[in-house]
Amino acid sequence: MCDSTNMVSWLALAVSVGSLSFTGLGSWLNREKLRLDLYNRRFDIYSHTLDLLHALESWNPTAAEKGAHSLQDSPDLDKALKAFTKASRESQFLFADHSGIHENLERLHSAAIALIGFKRDAGPNLTGPDLLGAFADSQQRSETMLKMPPILEKAMKKYLDFHGLNLWW
Repeated sequence: MCDSTNMVSWLALAVSVGSLSFTGLGSWLNREKLRLDLYNRRFDIYSHTLDLLHALESWNPTAAEKGAHSLQDSPDLDKALKAFTKASRESQFLFADHSGIHENLERLHSAAIALIGFKRDAGPNLTGPDLLGAFADSQQRSETMLKMPPILEKAMKKYLDFHGLNLWW
């Protein structure tokens, strides 16, 4: 009787240790899944930023867009702008306030909207000194936009560094 009681105790201990091990493994897997999900969401923000910059780089408004003040003939730019706007808003929840990422994305968003407005709306209607001033502002916004990827890369580096996987041992 003593041997069976002893065996049951050891079996209960083994089951408890096994259960604890599986619980620990599940916890570790859930934490790593969360980390991967955050990485993907954060990288999507960076990806949408590059998509917008690439779409703006080659975009020239059509006559119909100038008349309608829309992006009707530029579905790629329209899609990239909408995705970037959403990503920019989402960034305030995924990055620390002191990182400056959200502020830089908002600055980029303002510059992109102003550049679209100049190319599509204001530029074709201006002449003389007004056109020169607006063109200089447009060039400055373009430079701001081109400088933004390295700034964002530096700020996002600690959030997107996936080299160090936290293994359970």
